[in-house]
Amino acid sequence: MNTEGFITKIRSLIADNTDLALTDVFSPELPQEKENIVAVTLLTGFTDYNLCGQDYWYPTFRTLVRGSKNDTTTRALCDDVFNALQLKKTSYDNYEIVQILAVTTPIYVGKDNNQRNLYNITFQAKVKKGE
Repeated sequence: MNTEGFITKIRSLIADNTDLALTDVFSPELPQEKENIVAVTLLTGFTDYNLCGQDYWYPTFRTLVRGSKNDTTTRALCDDVFNALQLKKTSYDNYEIVQILAVTTPIYVGKDNNQRNLYNITFQAKVKKGE
């Protein structure tokens, strides 16, 4: 499955396809001292093997977005993260990410100890093992 390569690719998609408001992307959790950051965490998933010898992996993952105290700019950052991943196709190592689909729109989680807004977006990918 190469989960390390998958998470690294997702982190780079977010970092490369969001505006300058995003300061960094982490995995699996957010450090306490920064804002305008995202953490990517693997959740559940499943595999599928077909008779043609193609293996697919369907990882579900979460992006936890910590913005600032300003909810308007935090929601804009969530939109950027959503758009950076929604319907993307790419590859890494010997795997092809056939498609990434958002399972949820941004969901308000609450505020952290410093009153910064937190949002969660859940995605599912379809990953094909290369030949």
